[in-house]
Amino acid sequence: MLVCNVAAYLLLLGFFVMERFVRSAGTKDMVRSDADRGSTTVVSVAMGAGFVVVLLGPVASWLGVAAVHVLTLAVAGVVVGVVGLAVRYMAFTTLGRFFTRTLRHPEDHVLVTDGIYRLVRHPGYLSDVLLFTGAAFATGNLVAMLVVPVLFVPAYAYRIHTEEAMLVTVFGEQYEAYRRTSKRLVPFVL
Repeated sequence: MLVCNVAAYLLLLGFFVMERFVRSAGTKDMVRSDADRGSTTVVSVAMGAGFVVVLLGPVASWLGVAAVHVLTLAVAGVVVGVVGLAVRYMAFTTLGRFFTRTLRHPEDHVLVTDGIYRLVRHPGYLSDVLLFTGAAFATGNLVAMLVVPVLFVPAYAYRIHTEEAMLVTVFGEQYEAYRRTSKRLVPFVL
């Protein structure tokens, strides 16, 4: 179980490394437009709380608080988290300089529908849910396993709703056509 706990921390480290070295320089700021409608704050709060819960999960389990000693769940969490990192990398590299932390649209913005965006419209959000939920399961702590999805699912549901409203305004029928041929978050399902 200790190996999975370490892996949970390494998944979070992987998230930070990717943010630092893969995200394009111009996409790191937190400048918000009116289209954001507070969604960046909602996601930031969920993510901050998720970090804390995942960081404290192994400690709580070690102290006997809500410990779940099921190695299969912890290993599955590591695998899910690694898939989340891979999806995040694909989203970053496909979207490039258009991958921003806040909802805004530069003048030269184009609708990207290739690469991983052929399968899902929001792979960056999918990656966060996978990464943090996987890390939570890797902690072997029931509180982490429950709290992270409870925080992330509604936060990203709001973010996706807000972003799609902005994209319909920006791209109109082009985005509507894309919505008809792709899934929102989970390939072939949702």
